[in-house]
Amino acid sequence: MEKLSMLKIKELFRLAIEMNLSHRQIAQSLNVSHTVVNRYLKRFKKSNLSYETLLKLGDKEIISALYEHDKKSHKRTIPDWDYIHKEMKRKAVTLELLHEEYVHANPLNHYGYTWFCTRYKEHSSRLTPSMRMSHKAGDKCFIDFSGMTFPVSDPLTGEVRNAEIFVGVFGASGYPFVLAVPSQKKADFIHAHVMMFKFFGGVPRLLVPDNLKSAVVKGGRYEGDINPDYERLAAHYGCAVMPARPLKPKDKPLVENGVKLTQRWILAKLRNHTFFSIAQLNDAINDLLVMYRNKVMKRYGVSRQELFDTIDKPELQRLPLKPYEHKELKLLKVGIDYHIILNYCLYSVPYQLVGEKVEVWYGTHTVTISHNGKVVANHPKLTRKGSFSTQSEHMSSAHQKYLEWSPGRILNWGLTIGKHTSELLKLIMEKRPHPEMGYRSCLGIMREFKKYSAKGVEEEKLDSIARYAINHHRFRLKQITDLLKEGIDERYDDSASFLPTLFETHHHANIRGSNYYR
Repeated sequence: MEKLSMLKIKELFRLAIEMNLSHRQIAQSLNVSHTVVNRYLKRFKKSNLSYETLLKLGDKEIISALYEHDKKSHKRTIPDWDYIHKEMKRKAVTLELLHEEYVHANPLNHYGYTWFCTRYKEHSSRLTPSMRMSHKAGDKCFIDFSGMTFPVSDPLTGEVRNAEIFVGVFGASGYPFVLAVPSQKKADFIHAHVMMFKFFGGVPRLLVPDNLKSAVVKGGRYEGDINPDYERLAAHYGCAVMPARPLKPKDKPLVENGVKLTQRWILAKLRNHTFFSIAQLNDAINDLLVMYRNKVMKRYGVSRQELFDTIDKPELQRLPLKPYEHKELKLLKVGIDYHIILNYCLYSVPYQLVGEKVEVWYGTHTVTISHNGKVVANHPKLTRKGSFSTQSEHMSSAHQKYLEWSPGRILNWGLTIGKHTSELLKLIMEKRPHPEMGYRSCLGIMREFKKYSAKGVEEEKLDSIARYAINHHRFRLKQITDLLKEGIDERYDDSASFLPTLFETHHHANIRGSNYYR
């Protein structure tokens, strides 16, 4: 059995249960054979789990549930294809009947009906696969970029950048959506979809993009691997992605025509205009789009706007309560203070995950942290460097036993340098809501002190640095590191005001004296 990634397994179940797609549609969307789809769904049925329960399980638990009922497989019998082919020529004989006879003859070691039909077609080579496009109301929306860019000038610098033109067209009505975006990159591509769904006031069941890098990681004649970010967008809006085949314009004739009409009806008309922002360009595009959508088509005697309002719009799925937020992924290790560091900000996770690697999904407004397929923390996105978000349920007074370090051990180490060093470490921990939140800074100071000690710096001098830091309220790691870099000598005491070496006056023989200008 072809093994799928956990991401594809979850998406397979979503498309089958939430979207109610056929096995063939799911296979096309996920770039797998429909046989694989059938087998995974059978395993899910045997597991006796509900879909809601499965969503709450971790990756390892899902795998265990799917393969719990596995038995030792027997070597399956290959059908006699020559006999099957000869029998198929007989009147009223079908593949379904021949498969039933094959199963009856091999009850313990037979192949499934789907595999049987697929292999027979390959053997006979008499059928040529074809794909007929049918456009149900509210079913498909075809996606592409125009291919023509439009210049946008910076009003301050005069720099000209080319905006990309995103196009989405409904299959049934031919109703278009056009939006200028900075690039074809993933973030802009997804943003265009969010704006498109908002404009339509609903969501189609299927998205049919061209084989863009932002949509398809690996293209194929019939199938392609969907970009994970694009899959998450589809999951959020409750739709599925079915990429068009490369070099097959008949798979997407509507969007091809939509692109041409966009170029001729909109971009060509704006060719002599100068725009100083993408927002300004989109305003002009929208004005022309209103005219284009309301233009009566000679073939039907109605406009695309009328067709959309009467055919597509009533069949659209509802928009979710919140629009999709594009998020980037980072794999980060949980620190000793049960926080991860993302863009110089700290976010807490359950203390049991200290030392573990977690998946961190972050967007403009939120940060989501997962471990082993389960969401373990959600935080608002922080913007100020050095700030932290700590949730009380992630802390535990009893969790110190899981840690290599404890406040007592850190303070005892400080005493090996001097009383001021121990006091400095204590103050750093006290200034945080929970002592363990200061571990990271304390361990950094310990590392720096050990480094200078290895260079031959006396412990007494290191302790004088700690005393100076306490007296002058310098409790940040960078501040103490700067003190160490500035120089270590007897001037780090409580007597005179502290003047770094940089500001000391030096006497030179060539300096002009006070009598020079007399």
